[in-house]
This record gives sequence, structure tokens and C-alpha cells, in this order.
Amino acid sequence: MPTHAEAMKRKTESLDELRKSFKEATIAVFADSRGEAAGMTVKMMTELRKRLHEHKGEFRIVKNTLALKVAREMGIQGLEEHLQGPTGIAFGYADPAAIAKTLLDYSKEQKPTNLPRVKGAVLENNVYDAKKVQDIASLPSREVVLAQLLSMIIAPHRQLMGIINAPGRSMATVIDAWRRKQEENS
Repeated sequence: MPTHAEAMKRKTESLDELRKSFKEATIAVFADSRGEAAGMTVKMMTELRKRLHEHKGEFRIVKNTLALKVAREMGIQGLEEHLQGPTGIAFGYADPAAIAKTLLDYSKEQKPTNLPRVKGAVLENNVYDAKKVQDIASLPSREVVLAQLLSMIIAPHRQLMGIINAPGRSMATVIDAWRRKQEENS
């Protein structure tokens, strides 16, 4: 049995880890990890963590009281309804949409339990419900948005290059036609 000092040390370490995760994360998605019957198995947890890791994310089971304490310290209000019962938090450190989508997709694959069940999320210190998490998951990834933006920036330049090159192409066509006519007449 751990001593009181050891227990306090572990609690302090847990709080410090949670603070760091909340501060560095672009999104924190809260999910029910137990459901009505049996909860997520070790195998399920390992697979989910692996998938989230591919998108620079992690999944942790947390004590609701500790998560609420850290959230309140950071000025995040309204998490009480999302921190009821056994809760896991998926922290994402890059693309928020990818983390939300990965968690929701994984949950859909887990028949009949559909665990973990998304309860809500914190994005930029704003609290969202499960429906909004689905909306976040449907957003295009950061890479797609950057590619679309780059394409929009380059498009006018491509058109301009086409216009600038058009007289040269026309002249080449005229010269080629003249050369062919000369070859026919010879």
C-alpha cells in the first residue's frame, strides 16, 4: 500500500502531465471508455493509441476530478457534463480534425459497443458537444487546406504565363506553316 507522500507525489505528477497535455494540445476530445457493460479492452486501447499516434495524438484514461481541476486552472468552463463516468481524453498536438475523425471512425468500427463514445471536446479553450466534434471531424485536413490555398495563389500566375507565352506559340505556328509551304513548293 503506497504511503500518503507517495500518493500525493503521483497525484502531483498526474496533474503536471495533464496541464502539459492541455496546454500543448490543439484539441482534447472526451470519450466514455466503459459504456454500459464492459469497457475497452487492452487490445482496443492499444489499437486506438496507435492510430492516434499516427496523427500526433494520444489517448489517456483520466480521473475526472483531476481533468476538471486542470481545466478550471486554464479558464475552461463547462466541462462538468463531459466528465461524468469513466473518461478517456484524446489529446491532439497537430491537426484537430484528424484526431476527431480518427476517434469517431474507431468508435464506429467497435460493434456492438461503439467504444469509446465521444462526449465532447475542447478546441481553443472552447467546449463543444459530441455533435460539434462530428462537425470538426468532417473538416478537411490542414494539408488539404494548404494545398487548396497554394492552388488558389498559383492559378493567376499560371494564367498570366499562358497569356505571355501565347504570342510565342502563335509565331511558332506561323513559322512552321510557312516552312511546310516552302517544302511543298520546292
